Amino acid sequence: MNQAKLQAAILHAEVASPEFLGEGAWHHALKVEKDGRELVLRIPKDLVYGKPAEFNEEELTAEYASTELYYRSVNQAVKGAAPEFFQFHVSEQLSYTLESFAGKHIDLHKLTRAQAVETGKALGDIYRKTEEIPHGLDGFGYLHWTEKEGLRGSITGDVHRFLQEESEEHLSDYRELSEARPEFQDETISEALKLATEFRARSFTKPLLSNQDASPENMLRNGTQICLIDPFPNIYYPRGMAGNFMNLYETFFIALSDTERYGKHRFGDCADNLKGMADGFLAGYSTDDSRIQAEVRGEQLLQLLETAYSHFHLLSGKLPEEARIRYGDKNQIEKRLATLANELKALAASVVKRLADAVENSEAR
Repeated sequence: MNQAKLQAAILHAEVASPEFLGEGAWHHALKVEKDGRELVLRIPKDLVYGKPAEFNEEELTAEYASTELYYRSVNQAVKGAAPEFFQFHVSEQLSYTLESFAGKHIDLHKLTRAQAVETGKALGDIYRKTEEIPHGLDGFGYLHWTEKEGLRGSITGDVHRFLQEESEEHLSDYRELSEARPEFQDETISEALKLATEFRARSFTKPLLSNQDASPENMLRNGTQICLIDPFPNIYYPRGMAGNFMNLYETFFIALSDTERYGKHRFGDCADNLKGMADGFLAGYSTDDSRIQAEVRGEQLLQLLETAYSHFHLLSGKLPEEARIRYGDKNQIEKRLATLANELKALAASVVKRLADAVENSEAR
């Protein structure tokens, strides 16, 4: 850690007793004290995925302001489910965030499966209730900030048309992938993807606030309360982020457990608990509503497709260092594609009838 930046942040934030907590991909985190409270000071790293981090005021302000919005929304939905204090400072010389100390990381290796399911239920409940809080921002997509307009969605225009174009891209990606890789050729996959894109078009109403970063690193426990930290908020079709959660916990984290980025977590050793988290999340998020479950499973299928498609494209050309850290070398990526093909076939087979019934029922309404 850059000691000069650390000391400058401690002085500027007027905190004391720094104790190193750990680091993520983008920040160092320290536990500090101020006015008798335990807080967490986060300082941007100088190197991110092996490359020097360049200062961008608008991007950093957007990141921190969107975190502030998400924390506030979460706490309106479920009090104590996000840090209740948050402030940030951004300048070229010094940037940092300061937030409530929200508890200890959940150790997936020490949970029973029943505890993993209950943890997932609590997370699903938080996600759903947070979506119900009005965000009050214009635009949609990832959040953007300018001095003139403040915080807003980075995309303007017809959100329904954007969703339709995105769906067409998903289907196009599958055609390209299946033509290049025979292991992905499967009539059930093709049918399930078409149904998923049709159902999302029928189900989507308006863009809502949700969180893309569902990493276990960003889930804490404070007594019995689950607390979310370090989110990656967006304003869009919220079922997509629920599907993202399912894909991460049922497939992605386990499949990538041999990479530099995820290896330290030993996700392969707690695969059953990860899947238990997913089971619980779907139950808590959907409140056992079969229509919502079908929406989420459809979005999970699309997320899994894009996981495979991104792996496929990483095999062409030189592999960037950031990609190597996240996904492994080309041999690992090649081997993983076979796993992803099998996962996509299995998921499509398990959801195709549910999606077909959901589309038929939506037509009858």
